[in-house]
Amino acid sequence: MSRPTAVPPQLVLPESEAIIVSRGLTVDGEHAPLFSEVDMDLGPGLHAVHMPGGHSQKALLLTLAGRLKPSAGTVAVFGETAPRAIRTHCAIAAFGDIDDLDEAVTVGTVVTEQRRWLAPLFRRSSADVDRDVLALAFGDIERPKPTDYIGDLGDLETFLLQIALALCSDRPVLVVGDLEQVRDNARRAQAVQRLGAIAADRLVVVGVTNSLGDQAPEHEVHIPNIAGKD
Repeated sequence: MSRPTAVPPQLVLPESEAIIVSRGLTVDGEHAPLFSEVDMDLGPGLHAVHMPGGHSQKALLLTLAGRLKPSAGTVAVFGETAPRAIRTHCAIAAFGDIDDLDEAVTVGTVVTEQRRWLAPLFRRSSADVDRDVLALAFGDIERPKPTDYIGDLGDLETFLLQIALALCSDRPVLVVGDLEQVRDNARRAQAVQRLGAIAADRLVVVGVTNSLGDQAPEHEVHIPNIAGKD
């Protein structure tokens, strides 16, 4: 498996221009399109892609992040249209079957492994990487201890840990899976607040099936066209 490509340091996000642009974006499923003719312009900040959870939502988010190739239409990130080039700008987090964490290992082990994976690309001390990403992901929410096992974490802590691991790559775009995997409403609201904080200096895209509510940080909502059902 090839390692991800390093991102140029100190990449400055445009204040008003779109970073992700999709036009006529379509991905076909086995029997019908999972989504079709999706036009979106996503600039810096927090963006909620509002659609039912499942294959269609997951496919759209992964296509925006360069992990899936569209059947029709285009997606560009910082003007790059090839999936491999798009991936150099986009980190992903909290997608089932992609970044699932082994329940039998500890938090300290997964953080250490992530640092080792990225070490040839990012010339920072392991202590700095560990401290910074956990602080950004968890904020004032109590962080799990390095000796805690993944299987003992709640869904919010697991969700935020996956985001922290994704932030280790310091890419300017973060694409996050279905927010509904944090099942409790109050804890989901905490997750949204953390996503808003992370979006202060990058583009964050998250899949949602319900409104984020009046107390959510500033964000834009996008409702793409879905053809067919999951």
